[in-house]
Amino acid sequence: MTVLARLTHGYVSMQCDVCTPPNLTINTPQGLRANGWTVAADADGLDACANCSVRIPARQRQARRDAAPVEPDPARLPNLVVIGAMKAGTTSVHNYLDVHPEISVSVDKEMRFFTDPDHRSWIGAYQDQFRTGTRYRAESTPFYTKAACFPGVVDRMADLIPDARLIYLVRDPIERLVAEYVEQLQWRATTRTLEEELADPEERTNGLIDSSRYATQLEDYLRRFDRDRILVLDLADLASDVVGTMGRIFDFLELERPEASAEDFVRFNVREDRRALPDWLLKIRRGPLGRAAQWMPAGPRGAISHLAWKRTGARLEVPMLDPGLRASLEAALKPEADRFRQLTGQSFATWSI
Repeated sequence: MTVLARLTHGYVSMQCDVCTPPNLTINTPQGLRANGWTVAADADGLDACANCSVRIPARQRQARRDAAPVEPDPARLPNLVVIGAMKAGTTSVHNYLDVHPEISVSVDKEMRFFTDPDHRSWIGAYQDQFRTGTRYRAESTPFYTKAACFPGVVDRMADLIPDARLIYLVRDPIERLVAEYVEQLQWRATTRTLEEELADPEERTNGLIDSSRYATQLEDYLRRFDRDRILVLDLADLASDVVGTMGRIFDFLELERPEASAEDFVRFNVREDRRALPDWLLKIRRGPLGRAAQWMPAGPRGAISHLAWKRTGARLEVPMLDPGLRASLEAALKPEADRFRQLTGQSFATWSI
C-alpha cells in the first residue's frame, strides 16, 4: 500500500498509483476497499482509486510515469501555486486567477504533484498542464498545507520551483475543519461522528485538525521560501470584497489589475451543493454500468452523474459543535491562531478564536 502517512484512528493517507493527477484519500484500509479502491496487497502491487479500479482492468494497470524520462523545464513549470487551505476558497481563486490575461492555470485544478514522493517520474505530464506565453502559470492544491498527512511537500516544491510565488488561503480554523468533515461525509471517507473524529484535538496526526494549524503549515514553508513570496488571504475578505481581494493578489504578482467587477467572478464549490453519495450510485459505479460509463465523453458522463447525485443524494447538514468540544478545539487551536497572527501581521478579526 502506498501509504504517505499513518494517522490517528487507524487512518492512512495514500495516493492512487495509476491516475494523473493522483487521486488522494484519507481513510482506513477497510474504508478504502468499501469505497471501491483496489489495495495493492489485494491485487497487482498497485493502489488504484475507485475510478481507475472501474475503468482499467487489473492486468492493464500501469504505474503513473512519463513514457521516457523528462528534464524539468522552468519555462513550463508553475511559478504560482495556491497552497491551501482545504475548504478555504482555493477552487474559487483558481478560477478567478484565470480572468487575468497574464495568468494561465493548470488544466486540472488540483495536480497534487508535490504530494507524490515519486513526482519526478511524471514531470512531463505535469508540465503539459500549463500553457506557455503568460507571465504566470498557476496550479492550486489544498493538500499542500496538510503536512502531517502529506509530508515532504515543501522540500519537493522548493527544490523544483524555488522562485515560485505562493498564495495561502485560510478561514476561521474551527469553521474550516467542520467544512472538511462535511466533505468527508460526502465522499464516505468517514463513518465516525464529528465528536469521535475530534476526541483528541491535540493529536498531531488528526487529519481534520492538521489543515487548521495555520502557523505550523506556514512555518514549514518559511524554512525554504522567503516571506515576501507568500501571500496570506482570509476567505472572509474574499467573500466580502472579491474585487479588492483579487486586486491584492494581482498587486502581489506585480500585475496590472484587470477591469473586472464582482459579476466577472463567480462562486465555486459552495456548501449548498454538498450531498452524500447515494448507496445505489456507489454500487452502479463499481458494476458493469459504471465501467461502461467511464468510456463516455467527460461532459455527458459528468452531467449524468451530477444529475443523479443532486436528485437522490441526501443533503448534508453542517453539524453543530457541542460546547465542550468547541472549548477543547479553541484551547488546541488558539495558540496556533495567535502565532499565525504574529507571523502574518494580520488580525483575522472575524475568527472565533
